Parts: sequence; structure tokens; C-alpha cells
Amino acid sequence: MRVAPTHRVPMTRRSAPCLLGLAALAGCAHLTARPPDTGQPLATSIRELVPHGDRDHLVFVWLRLLDGKQIADGIQVEHTTALGNSQYETILSENGAGISRTRFVATERAISLLSEDFGPGIRITYDPPLPYLEVPLWAGERRTTTTATMTSQVDGQQLGVMPVTQVLEAQRARPEQSRFGPIANGVRVRTARTLDSPDGQVTLQTTALLVPGLGELRAEGRAEGAATLYRELACATISGHSYGDCRNLAALLEELKHAGPTDIR
Repeated sequence: MRVAPTHRVPMTRRSAPCLLGLAALAGCAHLTARPPDTGQPLATSIRELVPHGDRDHLVFVWLRLLDGKQIADGIQVEHTTALGNSQYETILSENGAGISRTRFVATERAISLLSEDFGPGIRITYDPPLPYLEVPLWAGERRTTTTATMTSQVDGQQLGVMPVTQVLEAQRARPEQSRFGPIANGVRVRTARTLDSPDGQVTLQTTALLVPGLGELRAEGRAEGAATLYRELACATISGHSYGDCRNLAALLEELKHAGPTDIR
């Protein structure tokens, strides 16, 4: 049920790209009940599949593509801070400028999204919290729904309330060799998140390859009529341990620009 907003909700396809970085980070739905005949779960540890410790620091090289052509590129950085009471905050910057802030709550079994800040002073709060991942994580497709309230961070005024639907498909990824070594137990997660605003429906589609111990190895996301964002993990500091070489970002970005996106299998 939609609540009539006091102002039109500025969630158009033109503004949707602001959410793409978040869609890759927070685009998963409930996968709790075991589907029939699926064998072993894809993952049994939230902290292993999606690291989220205090001061974790992940660096990505990225491309933005429109109609198959590269139109922008650069570096994205995610920095996570523990807030207490099992809550965390992740700040995403792109080429040195902050573009989003995400808050979530984490337990041993689940991560759920509380709110996202994006664009010019806009916050989206989810009630109930939007599931990110739950374990055991089973192969298959699941759907979840919640309600998103959009408010202005300038004056706190409510801009609108929107129903949100997420559909997630999780599968075992093919083994591969990466810059971090061989990967035999990756998980491919495809998500479609639909926000039903007064300006019309906006669907954010993401595909991510998650690797135990590292989290997101690569991902792509897009909204209808917008450019596709593709990114790969370049280096990271997770639970005090370093992975990759953050001194080589320029070379990694040039390599990505030359090779183009890799299929997320």
C-alpha cells in the first residue's frame, strides 16, 4: 500500500544511477527455507561470505558502459565502521568523492539493510529492514518485500513511501583463477530490486560474484535506460589482513579498460 507523499518522490530513471553502487552492495533477499533437491548450501557463514568488520577497506576499479561503450572509469572505495549494537556503516566514494552511505545490522545468521543515503541529501529507510543475506544460503530464487521511506536530510521532511520488491537468484559460480588466487567456491548472486514510486517503477538489476573471505570479487549493476556499472576488487584490508596491491591501481584500471568487463559466471 502506497502512502501519498507530500512531494513527488525524485526516484526517476535519471536519478537511479546514484543507487547502482549500493545495489551491488545491498541487493540480496531472503534465502532461508531450503528448496527441494539442492544438496549442500552455498554458504553457511555470513562473516565469511560477506566480510563486514570495523575498518574493513575495499578498493575497486570500475567502468561505466552505455550501449556497450565505455563512458567513464575510475576507483571506488568502501570503508566500513562498526557503530555498536550489531550495526555498521559503509561509506562509498568514487574517484575521491563520497556518493553514498549505507547502514545495516549484522548477526551470525543475517545482514539486513537499514538505510541508504544518496544523491543531494536523500535518505531511504527500510521498514522492516531489507534482508541482505541469510545463512544457510541455498541455491535458487527467492522474493522479499519491504517498505521504503524517502526523507530529506536537509529538513527531515518525508518525501514519500514506496513498496519495494526484491527477487534474488543464487548459484554456485564456476571455478576460476583470480589475482587473489584460485577460486573454487564462489557464489553468483543475481538480484532485481524494484521501487514503485509515483514517477513509475524503477528496477535495479545487479549480478555479483561473492568469494568466501573476500566478499564481492566483481559485480555489475544497472537501471533501465541507464549506464551499466561494472567493478572488480583491486585490493582490500579485511579484519586487519591485506589482499592485493593497492599501489598498483592505475595499472589495474588500465588493464580493465583494455580488457573490458569479465562475464560474471
